[in-house]
Amino acid sequence: RSGRRSRVLQPALERTRPPLSSTVFVPLAFTRCSEYSAHHRIPAPMLAYSPRRLRKQRARARQPRRILIPVGGAGAQKTFVSQFIQALGSHVAEGKVQLMLNAGDHEHMRVAFAEALAAIGVSDYAVVDSMEGVHEYAERLRSGVEPTHAVTLFAFKQYFPAVATTDVLSRVADVLACKPSELAFYPVPKLMIRRVGDHEAYSALRASELGDGTLELREVEDAMAYIAQMDAGPDLLLTMNKCIVSNKKSGFYDGCKNAVALATELAASSEKSLPFLAN
Repeated sequence: RSGRRSRVLQPALERTRPPLSSTVFVPLAFTRCSEYSAHHRIPAPMLAYSPRRLRKQRARARQPRRILIPVGGAGAQKTFVSQFIQALGSHVAEGKVQLMLNAGDHEHMRVAFAEALAAIGVSDYAVVDSMEGVHEYAERLRSGVEPTHAVTLFAFKQYFPAVATTDVLSRVADVLACKPSELAFYPVPKLMIRRVGDHEAYSALRASELGDGTLELREVEDAMAYIAQMDAGPDLLLTMNKCIVSNKKSGFYDGCKNAVALATELAASSEKSLPFLAN
């Protein structure tokens, strides 16, 4: 059994991301690799119809925009994110924006979020520190009830809930503001804020290609320009959500299903029909 598995895994099939990736991967001259586009790997619950429908309803009704701001696994976005929160201060005060801040399991980011909120005069905010609380919060919003506070801070001691929280909250967020990591491929309207690693530049480009996100926003002023567009009317968010619907119909978010189908096909195929699997 282990030998069979190794024959399937050794060719290192590459599930590519944007079309531009070919210009990056091909020059590397993989000698025993087949390139296969499985598209974006998305958690199945995020592809449900209701989040897109509710986002469009909220955009047309000009309800407060729910912006989810998570930090990456390394928590390396302190300066940009803190400045972005402070720039959103007037929008929070005027009821135009509701913030969901996921500090993950990074204590320094929990402190940074708290300091940024204090700088804009927000001292009364909710704190969630358990997955049970995350699900209760999401279900409240999904049922049409507003959050108890304009700002909710999510902070944890363990790694798993820190990561799982972003998946859960993405379904009830109107906008996901994050660096162009793997989240750049999520079917949520996105503000792609400044990258941490250079490789992430192509992820932002892909979001822009599909129309469900922006190009990389290197400065806080760039991100606020998009916030101004959202202030002016619902068109930007409606367009992004329309693109998400179109992308789903085209299968761009079916990466998990496609990857499993491919793995099953490879496991069932003989080395004769797929010679690149041979040792």
